[in-house]
Amino acid sequence: MDKVKEKLQENTKILDPYAAMVPALVDLSGKAQLNPGALLAVALSFVFVILMLLQGWTILMTAIAVLYPAVHSIRAIETTGDDDDDKKWLTYWMVYGLLNVLETFFGFIFYFIPYWDWVRLGFFIWLLLPNFNGAKVLYDGVVRGLIDGNKDLIQKWISMVGNAATDAADKAKKEAAAAASDPTLLAKGLSAATAAQTMAKEAAVEAPVVAENVAQADPQE
Repeated sequence: MDKVKEKLQENTKILDPYAAMVPALVDLSGKAQLNPGALLAVALSFVFVILMLLQGWTILMTAIAVLYPAVHSIRAIETTGDDDDDKKWLTYWMVYGLLNVLETFFGFIFYFIPYWDWVRLGFFIWLLLPNFNGAKVLYDGVVRGLIDGNKDLIQKWISMVGNAATDAADKAKKEAAAAASDPTLLAKGLSAATAAQTMAKEAAVEAPVVAENVAQADPQE
């Protein structure tokens, strides 16, 4: 038992500074004769088990499809002199973004496919594993052809979206400026403030009168 405690304390020392911020953990660790980090590790493990029971599949998909490639993407950015890594993970995120767009508009169709969640999981594993290099295969075989064949349409769509965003921003600025300089809105604000101030004064004056009437009506008097 002592060896188990020693091993637990050794492996959870890194959590001690964080556990020390919680007085309850510090007090409990003294009673249990454990370091605070060990108790924090137990609490985190319990929370993790609950999350896995409730949202295990979502966590698994996020870890495989987002967290794992994100870590490797950061490594690729920090690595100098190796453009292949950058291209590999840029290709993956390109395919990942395209799949998200398709699921946004056609997700209801995908979920008619039997065992779609498992198919989706296998698809992401195929995209990520270096043995398959599926992201590059899919990009070279499908995505690049679609982009090359629709460059003008894509450029036109990007321009339309950009112009619409600019127009919306300009309109919002004009409306905000008009509202700020509108004397009607200013007068309404001053009127509301004056009315609130008057009501507050009246309430302050009426409060003693009401209290006196209540005292007079009390049968114990």
